[in-house]
Amino acid sequence: MYEDFGTTLNRGFYSWFRNLNICIPFVLNFLINMIIYVLFFGLMGILFFTSNTGSIIDPATLSNKEILSILWNGFSENLGLSLFLIIAFFLFALFVQSFFTAGAIGMAKKASETGDTGIFDMLVSSSKNTFRLFLAVLLINLLLLVGIIFIVPGAFAVGNLNTFIQNPEASVNGMKALGIGVILWIIYILLLNLVLSLSSYALVIDELGPLEALGESFRFFTNNKLDVFIIWIITIGLAIINGYVNEFVDSGNILFTAIISLVPIVILQPLTAVLWTRLYLTRKGRKLYDPSDLLSVPDSF
Repeated sequence: MYEDFGTTLNRGFYSWFRNLNICIPFVLNFLINMIIYVLFFGLMGILFFTSNTGSIIDPATLSNKEILSILWNGFSENLGLSLFLIIAFFLFALFVQSFFTAGAIGMAKKASETGDTGIFDMLVSSSKNTFRLFLAVLLINLLLLVGIIFIVPGAFAVGNLNTFIQNPEASVNGMKALGIGVILWIIYILLLNLVLSLSSYALVIDELGPLEALGESFRFFTNNKLDVFIIWIITIGLAIINGYVNEFVDSGNILFTAIISLVPIVILQPLTAVLWTRLYLTRKGRKLYDPSDLLSVPDSF
């Protein structure tokens, strides 16, 4: 069924408030990724700060210059292993994120269609869509990297970095070209993010392949530009507001700082997931529930 945009926002907010358990996939994703990154930095630290004798060097006893030198030497001397660890941990973290993102979208879909959802819906959706979503997200990341072509002309114009540092005036035009290239790359990233913002939702909701999901997201955007743009702006705006709040939080109050830090995971991400899901479903003409028909209390976690 079709809803006007205001109704979609209103009912989407109600669906989220009725199903606060949609935050569970995002919380689990955060916790598991924290463990992954701790392991990653631990392994890299052991790799870089282990001396030839086998003993581990204490970074606290070194100056910043010495630490940077050790990091660079450790990376260059273990280039193959370092690159393998970086790629392996990145792909594993991306796969974990895809698992929980697929689960969150599945929960948001069920909540939008019936009014209630639970952990079982997360597990079902994740089991069906994780690998395809992982491939789609990987493809999007590669498309984002393609934008590096915008800075290539400027990089060549600047030339050798040491020469530029010694004589900046000689590469002024090159730096201008490089600056313009960076700006174009940022614009490219923002536009691609906007156009493909529904790709994950199309893939999970309609169980599409990675390429099909990207194409469907583009078609959906071309047919609903204003609606997609407004929710995209809302999503970015909420993240910016939360960032500003974090900056002004009194760091001495650990409890309050922790609560503010959890806002994106517990509130913002689940809420925007529900809004994107409901927008996609309603513009596709799917049958959704009317909150006025649901008089019972929300299901428990």
